[in-house]
Amino acid sequence: MAEKRNKGLKESWRKFIVSLKKRPHNIAMCMMAIAFIVYSFNLTKISNTTAVVNRPYMGLCEFVIMLFSILAFVVFLNAYPKRQKPILPMVILLYVLQAAIIAADFLYLTRIREGLATIEITAARQFIPQAQSMLTIHIVLVVVSVVLIALIPVIGKLLSKIDTSVVLAENKDVSLELTDDK
Repeated sequence: MAEKRNKGLKESWRKFIVSLKKRPHNIAMCMMAIAFIVYSFNLTKISNTTAVVNRPYMGLCEFVIMLFSILAFVVFLNAYPKRQKPILPMVILLYVLQAAIIAADFLYLTRIREGLATIEITAARQFIPQAQSMLTIHIVLVVVSVVLIALIPVIGKLLSKIDTSVVLAENKDVSLELTDDK
């Protein structure tokens, strides 16, 4: 029973690696999705921070981060079509969107730091430092996704070196017969 389960796990792992070999850009897309999910799940803290700190362009930064994160997914899917080479203008647009997200994060963090000079952090306002730390994490995740996007060709070459072929007993017999004939 355990041996059958291990074979099933090995086969599912092999299929997973094969799918990554076909589409190595999915690794970068997963990191983009993680960054988007982290930001989305903490949007309440960001909105509350915007309401309390209330500095210029904070709401705009919040909007830009959400909008460009969603647009980055659409551009990413268009930049890396199935079984085709990447479309360079879309890849460049993807980098521009990611850079704008990072810039908006930095601007928002700057506005929070400016606002903390006049605002006292109480127990009811603990969401402000939590928003700060979340934005720092978001910046790191977006930077990691940009690095992964840049490394897609390298990752693809590394994945292609992994042997995912299935060795069957029938294949061994045929190869032995071919070598015996020579």
